[in-house]
Amino acid sequence: MQTLTLSTFTLDQDNTFVIEVKGYSRMKRMTVLLKQGYHKKGDGIYWGLQGGSCLKSEYTAKDNEERARLAAMTPIRKGDIVLIDGVEYKANVLGDFSDCAIFEKV
Repeated sequence: MQTLTLSTFTLDQDNTFVIEVKGYSRMKRMTVLLKQGYHKKGDGIYWGLQGGSCLKSEYTAKDNEERARLAAMTPIRKGDIVLIDGVEYKANVLGDFSDCAIFEKV
């Protein structure tokens, strides 16, 4: 069971994780940030925000560390149970969208 940590800001490279969804011809892995407040701020709903792609002219050591960590990580799939703040949540993976997952308390 994986433990997820709430992202502190949009470019948070320490708390990213991987979600896997079915693509057109194969499974697709997405880099995701954990957010709270799906419908409105303070509603308590945890959800996954898919990170965007960005090309850089130079990659930092932090970029390389994140890429290696995510490549070694077991992806979260629909129905998987994860820990958020010590509480179990079920991953409801929506698909290849910016709001790619909602986590429902078990």
